[in-house]
Amino acid sequence: MSMKPVEIHEFLSSSVIGQEETLRYVSVAIFKHLQGEKYGNLLLIGNSGTGKTTIMRGIESLYNAHQEFAEYRVVLIMNANTFATEEGAVDTSRLFSRLEERTRQVLGEGATAEQIGRSMERATVCLDEIDKVSGMIGGKPYVTGINIQQAVLTLIEGERVPHRITAPNKDGILESVTVWINTGQMLFLCAGAFETLYDQVFHRVTSPKSGIKLPTTTTYVNGKITIREYFTLRHHFRPEDLFEYGMQPQFLSRFDNAVILEDLTATTLARIFKEPAEGVLQTSQHFFQKYGIKLEVTDDAVQKIADEASKSSRIGARALKSVYGRIIKPFEFDPFSRQEVKPLNGDGGPHRLVIDDKLVSEGLKPAV
Repeated sequence: MSMKPVEIHEFLSSSVIGQEETLRYVSVAIFKHLQGEKYGNLLLIGNSGTGKTTIMRGIESLYNAHQEFAEYRVVLIMNANTFATEEGAVDTSRLFSRLEERTRQVLGEGATAEQIGRSMERATVCLDEIDKVSGMIGGKPYVTGINIQQAVLTLIEGERVPHRITAPNKDGILESVTVWINTGQMLFLCAGAFETLYDQVFHRVTSPKSGIKLPTTTTYVNGKITIREYFTLRHHFRPEDLFEYGMQPQFLSRFDNAVILEDLTATTLARIFKEPAEGVLQTSQHFFQKYGIKLEVTDDAVQKIADEASKSSRIGARALKSVYGRIIKPFEFDPFSRQEVKPLNGDGGPHRLVIDDKLVSEGLKPAV
């Protein structure tokens, strides 16, 4: 494989904004996976909207952009609770069914059972909402969660699983054959919000018995000095905190690292708003192009939108859509009824709409 971790990181950084440290871990994990190394699996911890799914899509784009990664192009994102049956048992065959379905989409019609099995074996599997299979729910043991963790750790550790595939043979005749899938060759990225983990660690750190002194910041406002302590999960997290959360020690031992994604700052949110091709701003610009309207958002307006979105740290970048929606929805319904939509040259041709900080302030005013 020609790409090194630094080059993989550079590629992923073009689509994932604000998670530099996490991308370093992910880049090494991908490199190990492409080299056939057994270890490299990661546990990603981050609030909703911090970029976990975007990272998965970035990995998919990486594989698709390089021909030498053709056999690694199967990327599957599934909810960890999918393993649970209605009876409370655990069914890992659901993973292989989903993998086969996704592999057929990637390889296309005519793929042989051998080709399908080989690509399934080299898949990158993201188990989302892994925090929902905690062994403790509401302070009580959750047996199904414990069983799912046990099943997943067996898959991560490496298990040869027989899987029946119906596909054309070399003569083009459909036949059903059994292929053996070595799950130890897959890359597993498990992700979850672990929403109560923040409060759990905060209480541990601020307990009088902890002996930990939080760092402080000093600000000067109107001639008054304000000293505040600040706490971040990333700097005070210990792997043992996940044991108390309800994750089994054996399960956690199968991961190279537990990586905490950074909360998105207003500066990062401003970039996320403007830069991605499928981001909020460019998607909105494409919409108004259908009306023949050129949409512009000033830098001051972008920053004000990002500042407002940063107040909703628990939903991360998703807050941008909510904040921007309050401003742009009146224009989307009937843009030419608004005086802010003006012709570019006065002859009834293309129009222009500029969203400035004044319009943002008006749009964010509480409803009377």
